[in-house]
Amino acid sequence: MTAHRIDFRPAPSVPKTPSEDMTLLSLPILWAAAGLYIVWRLISSHQAERRFRNFATSHGCEPVYQAQDQKWPWGLDRMYKVLTARKRGMDPLDDYFAWPLYEHPTLQRTGLGGAQNIETIEPANVKAILATKFDDWVIGERRHRALRPCQGHNIFTSDGAFWQHSRALLRPQFARELVNDLEATEKATRTLFEAFGPVDGEGWTELQDVKPMLLRFVLDTATSFLFGESVESQRALMTSKTGDHDDLDPDTGRLAGSNEFAEAFDESSYYMVTRIRLQQLYFLSNTKHFKKAIAIFKTLPNRIVNQRLQQQKQQKQHEEEQGTPSEPKQKRRFDLLSSLMQHTKDETELRDQTLGVLFASRDTTSSLILWTLLLLGQHPSIYQKLRRIVTETFPSPPSHQEEAESLLDFTSLKSCRYIQHVLNETLRLYQSVPLNSRVAVRDTILPVGGGRDGTKPIAIRKGQQVLWNIYAMHRRKDLWGDDALEFIPERWEDPRRSRMVGDGFAYTPFSAGPRICLGQQYALTEAGYWLVRFVQRYDAIQLDPESAAATAAAKHGRVKKTIGLTLAPMEVRLRVHEAGL
Repeated sequence: MTAHRIDFRPAPSVPKTPSEDMTLLSLPILWAAAGLYIVWRLISSHQAERRFRNFATSHGCEPVYQAQDQKWPWGLDRMYKVLTARKRGMDPLDDYFAWPLYEHPTLQRTGLGGAQNIETIEPANVKAILATKFDDWVIGERRHRALRPCQGHNIFTSDGAFWQHSRALLRPQFARELVNDLEATEKATRTLFEAFGPVDGEGWTELQDVKPMLLRFVLDTATSFLFGESVESQRALMTSKTGDHDDLDPDTGRLAGSNEFAEAFDESSYYMVTRIRLQQLYFLSNTKHFKKAIAIFKTLPNRIVNQRLQQQKQQKQHEEEQGTPSEPKQKRRFDLLSSLMQHTKDETELRDQTLGVLFASRDTTSSLILWTLLLLGQHPSIYQKLRRIVTETFPSPPSHQEEAESLLDFTSLKSCRYIQHVLNETLRLYQSVPLNSRVAVRDTILPVGGGRDGTKPIAIRKGQQVLWNIYAMHRRKDLWGDDALEFIPERWEDPRRSRMVGDGFAYTPFSAGPRICLGQQYALTEAGYWLVRFVQRYDAIQLDPESAAATAAAKHGRVKKTIGLTLAPMEVRLRVHEAGL
């Protein structure tokens, strides 16, 4: 047998390649670089903190109160409660956002990633953000990311040069003489009353939720202003139910009048505000349901913009072939889309700008009308006083639509003080946008909120977010009296209250300063016109006794709300009595 000898000598070494040698040599360099970077960041952070403290001290700033209603890191427990409030029968505004600020009008709250966000209901701070220190603040990238999937790039989702460009483009369309053209509003009002349905033997309409009808009413008037002709969504839905023949455009009217479109509109708004509340985790809301709602919602403006561009292209082609201008289709004098098309042919910009205005005009005006109707239903004596004043001030509705403009216009509506008081008081209690925010672009100062008594200035860091709660500010008893939660239009007869509308920042339902809502007068005129016609036709409102809006608690702000980008009642179930029957 042959013996095997085991060789214990080490195997010959394999020489290292140049690349392996470089890797080994670079590791210490990488570690050293990482260490230096960390040291640099620590030193920079320390220096920045020292500069900020010196900045705060030099302006007499003191610390702001830290909210105590959060137990989990980054306030995740509170975020969860806010996001699930509606499912649990809670009210995000009343139960989470408003009440801490009644005790501490300015406070600091920890957000995701440890961000220190400021909340305030101090008019002086709102004035600084919106006016006196306007250049220190922007909408911010977080809000841009939250809104752009639905609204695109427009005046509401931009800052800086593009915002200035957008505002200059849109401002002329909301000049006073434009909102005086109320022919479309008169037509839509008549159709709305028809949609309420016939009255019974005692003169009452059926008990129903009128919110969907009022949303279609506002959509019809808004599209008339934006596109030169109404989509006639109210009429489209009525004829689809009866099976009657109509000459409406099936690609726009029936789409706009469908429940699917209305639901997509509301869902888009709800998801956008959810994305804002999720802060840096906004992407968690990118669900299939959200994407479907946006796709449905965008279909209408996309279709109208495409049609208008195609019509313009065909008209230009006809002029080139014939050598003479073609006669344009007769339409209203004022048309936002046509005006925008004089400045750009970019389909995306046209769609995004009109989309933003459509969103704002539909939600802002409908919110005001819905809350006004609900509050008047809760307060019959105020409704009767309003009806008496309207009957004495305005002539009866015209028998022909052509007469409408000569009877009701901006001047006559504005001159009726009690109508303005009713609308102002509605907006005080239920403004369209209850919460708003800005992000500081540099270290800056807010005049109050610091110290134990909250009267000292507070320093705001670059990149820090400040949210002001308009809903809570409009309900402060120290500003509005012990009856601040009550619906009392007569409070606006006090000259001091009237000054709040003009110069003060305690009342900002349409924001203020350079970014004040361009459509403010449009919304007030539309709502005022509708209100006059409504009280002329109906002499009584009766809320559904089974609805939450009819309870005593609802009169103090506990009515069920939908809180998307705008604030609206969950439903408005009522019946109305036709005058003279």
